[in-house]
Amino acid sequence: MSSKYFKYRKAFQRNAHPYDLGVLTGLRRGSDDNHFLLKIYKLEPSSFGDYYRYHLDHYLAKDEANREKEFFAHVWQRVARRIEYFERKDPFSSKHALHMSNIEKLQEFQKFLLPRDKWNIASSDVLLKEKDAKIAELHEKIQELEKKLEKLEAFNVSDKAMIQDEYLSTFMDLIHQIKDLSLPNGRKLVRSDFDSPYYKLVAKYFSHKGKAIFIDTARNYFVKKDPKDAAKGVKIEEHEKLFKIVPKDPK
Repeated sequence: MSSKYFKYRKAFQRNAHPYDLGVLTGLRRGSDDNHFLLKIYKLEPSSFGDYYRYHLDHYLAKDEANREKEFFAHVWQRVARRIEYFERKDPFSSKHALHMSNIEKLQEFQKFLLPRDKWNIASSDVLLKEKDAKIAELHEKIQELEKKLEKLEAFNVSDKAMIQDEYLSTFMDLIHQIKDLSLPNGRKLVRSDFDSPYYKLVAKYFSHKGKAIFIDTARNYFVKKDPKDAAKGVKIEEHEKLFKIVPKDPK
């Protein structure tokens, strides 16, 4: 087989160079990247330069159109992707220590590569990785929101209950009465520390004059009015209180 970027040993070749890729029987098709990385794990950092230059010289000699930029980009991307591969491995695996050792060696090799990066390939790759991570994060959030939306859909109605024209205040008075009802044992029939469940219920499931009831409109009926400030909230007039909810007489 042939390798586009790296020099490999021929099958049963004697006296192969220590940096040649492959084993005694040669190099299996498509495994050149793996063998290039396997060599790095066994090298001392002081040998990184010679190792890189050995394969770069081979790549440049293969074709006069070849440039170090393409070779560097390929090497950087293979190293970066293999680090990501090991980082995704199960931290409780029996091979975790080996994976961490490989990550450390590959990161050392990245440090060697960075000063040679005259084309900002490493920076572009890091930005792309950050972009991909952000996209994955946003995709996860979208999935969470879709699940929440699906649950909320169960509470939607096609047609809201209609309150007769000019009787919104009458209806809101009944809501207030329900809010204040007590059971024979003295406990509240409906209990809430806040008024929001009441006015949100009205805004979501009722309409008035053929239109939706804005949540602020419903909330105004629950504003604790200050006698000194008549502009706050909506006062339900006595003539609008047409009904009175009373307990049933025990027999």
